[in-house]
Parts: sequence; structure tokens; C-alpha cells
Amino acid sequence: MDALAYISKFVSLTPAEKELFQEHVQVITCFPRQILTRVGEYEQHVYFVQRGLVRKFFYRNNEEVTVQLALEGELASSSVSFLSGVLSDFVLETLEPSTLAFITKSSLETLFAYSHNFEKMGRLITLQWLLYKEEWDISRLVKSPRERFQMILRDRPELLNRVPQKYIASLLDMKPETFSRFKKMIPVEMEND
Repeated sequence: MDALAYISKFVSLTPAEKELFQEHVQVITCFPRQILTRVGEYEQHVYFVQRGLVRKFFYRNNEEVTVQLALEGELASSSVSFLSGVLSDFVLETLEPSTLAFITKSSLETLFAYSHNFEKMGRLITLQWLLYKEEWDISRLVKSPRERFQMILRDRPELLNRVPQKYIASLLDMKPETFSRFKKMIPVEMEND
């Protein structure tokens, strides 16, 4: 899926709006472990993953804490920095060869000024992200580690084959050993279903 197809899920753009959007979106090809955003930088981009995988993390007591694993068809950004103009607390990096479409903050502002359709697009994408983020945060607070593992297994099983175990464990707020124990139980659970 490309970025234009993604935003078409939210709004129907006119041919002129589609052309303007394409003029403002850039595409980059990245190698594995390429840093897109560093702690202490101002986030100037919203990335759309066309191919590959982006990890978003921060440092706590010199340990990396994963907060997002963005796959194809998903957005990644240091959102607070991008929206508020403050320095980023996050690092964004690719985990595998990736093709990313991105738009700069200034280009997005240009699109918003051009048409209410783009403003609506921005609002709907932001609302979708807020809902996803809150649902995820609530699940981390109220669900057990096993339930969180089962959520990933149900909703995003491809992560198990594409992402190092320690990053998924971090995303799920559990120790790698706990994640490994749950992962070893997968074949047994599938036989019992």
C-alpha cells in the first residue's frame, strides 16, 4: 500500500488534491538499523511504511524500551515532537530493508491550508492513532503478560518472524525470558484450540 491509498481510507481526494499530495510526499529506501529520528532532535517527518518495519523506542536507565513496531501500511513518528515542536524523547529506526514515504511538517501545513479535505484527513488519522494508542496503553495496564502476548499473536503474528524477541518483549512490557516461555507454548496452545 502506498501513502495515497492509505489516506484514501479516510477521505476522497479530488484529482488536484491527489496531485498536490504526491508533490509533497517523498519516498526513501532505508537499510536495516538506519536511524530516522534521534533523541534530542526535532521530529520533522511522519513516515508511512510502504515496505519494511520501523521501531520506535526510548531509553530508560540505559535500556531501550520499545513503544511501537510499525509494519507495512502503518505510520511512525515521534508524534509529540512533530505536533508540539519539542525535542524528541524517542529514536526511530528501521529494523529491516524498508521503503518509507514521508511528509514534512511544513508540507503537511501547506496541505491543511490548501483544502478542508486535508484538514479532515489529518484529524481522522490523528483520532485513529489516539484510539489505537489509548487501547494499547489500557491493555498494558489491565491485561496480564500472557493476555498481551496473546494479543500480539492474534493481531500481529507476523512480528514473531520479523522482529527480534527482545523488542517484542519490551513492547509487551515483559522480560525476554517471559516472552520466550510464552512463545514455547504456542504449538501446545494451537493443538488445544
